[in-house]
Amino acid sequence: MEMILTTTVKIKSETSKLLPVKTDKPILKEKLKKAMKRIAKIQVKAPISVGDIIQRNFTEKGINLVSTKSVEK
Repeated sequence: MEMILTTTVKIKSETSKLLPVKTDKPILKEKLKKAMKRIAKIQVKAPISVGDIIQRNFTEKGINLVSTKSVEK
């Protein structure tokens, strides 16, 4: 079974501490635990726009982790 992973990553910002993100394609359910361990280590810096790629080839080639919210500062 495959599903889109939606979660948050840490962000260095004046207005937010967490940034909502999702995978741009479904990932295998069996890869969710490993994906969440990787996400726990990610921290980004503002500014970020909706659709920005946070990490390319996140769980496998061609599946990216993208921002679902804009954070200006």
